[in-house]
Amino acid sequence: MKKLTLYVSAILLITTFCFVSGPGEAVAAYPDKAITFMVPLGAGGGTDGLVRAIAARLEKVIGVPVAVKNERGAGGRKGSIKLYKTKPDGYTIGLVHFATLIYDETLGKKKNPIDYRKFEAILKVDQASFFINVSKKSPFKTIEDFEKAGRPIKFGATGVGSPSYLFPKATQNVVGFQASFVTGQKNLVATSLAVARGDIDASVGTYTHIRGLLEDIRPIVYISAKRSHKLPDVPTIKEIGYPELAVLAVPWVIVAPPGTPKDRLETIRAALRKVVESKEWIDWAKDSGYTPVSEGPEEIWKSLDDFRALYEGLK
Repeated sequence: MKKLTLYVSAILLITTFCFVSGPGEAVAAYPDKAITFMVPLGAGGGTDGLVRAIAARLEKVIGVPVAVKNERGAGGRKGSIKLYKTKPDGYTIGLVHFATLIYDETLGKKKNPIDYRKFEAILKVDQASFFINVSKKSPFKTIEDFEKAGRPIKFGATGVGSPSYLFPKATQNVVGFQASFVTGQKNLVATSLAVARGDIDASVGTYTHIRGLLEDIRPIVYISAKRSHKLPDVPTIKEIGYPELAVLAVPWVIVAPPGTPKDRLETIRAALRKVVESKEWIDWAKDSGYTPVSEGPEEIWKSLDDFRALYEGLK
């Protein structure tokens, strides 16, 4: 009788524990609520369009809503810093403007209050490569023509430290021409419009920035090692003899705040791979003018080290 009483008491204790703990609490499912996807740039641009397209597909794979949140400002710095300081619970991911953060660390006068190396890299999903563009009425046919101009080539730029400033700056150092800058442009579509109007000599931009202006502007070189699938007649920077400049691109890497649990990172990474490695996604991305990739943390940090080394060389 005593043994039976002890047995019943044990069953009651286990049952009570289960009800107090709640079903599945010890091994709670993840994710079980919406995920926020932060973008360090404004709504309506090419990067925002890329993220929204990924988010729409990701939520079908991962099983919860994925809400896009734009945090524009300071050339991508504001949103990147906010993401860094967000609670690392796996429910906030986003893009980081690594190109700008690396500039601040290597060449900038004001350092950012975060260490970009501490971000939890999830997956690189796009490599934004840029064209150098001139007006179709321009006498410049190649970047070597810039050197023969006998004057600085006037580029449009969104700000000092942005890719629209740094990429021409790096190119001038290697090729040998002189560049000057009209900064404060709203975005890279605006710089392309300024080229079309003849207000400036040149600008840089991806295909998504220039596709609506190709009747008025002429891309003269693609800053990449491989030709653009959208504008395959434009030579690459590598082909014309400057392979060291091919690394000049904006890597769009999805990250999480430092300290995000590894198992949750793996869950998101696996879901993202299903999205960006699908034929449907690759076809859509290429057709839309993006350069889809799928690279994990080891490849990401290697490419960022190469990017940093080029910036260091500008000193």
